[in-house]
Amino acid sequence: MNKFARLAARLAAMGAVVAAGAANAAGTSVDASGVLAGIDSTSVVTAIVAAGAIMALPGFAKWAIKKTASFFG
Repeated sequence: MNKFARLAARLAAMGAVVAAGAANAAGTSVDASGVLAGIDSTSVVTAIVAAGAIMALPGFAKWAIKKTASFFG
């Protein structure tokens, strides 16, 4: 994640905390079921696996190139 995405995530989290605190002070509770219902676990797992593949790809490519080069020399 770049700096802007991390900052946006922190600001969103802080906004949620402030909203929850204000709701508790007013005597009401915050219902986050709508937000949590929109999160699909398969998309989260797919994103994590894709990020891992992107991080592993340069090392694998370097290994494959060296392995192929060793066949010819």
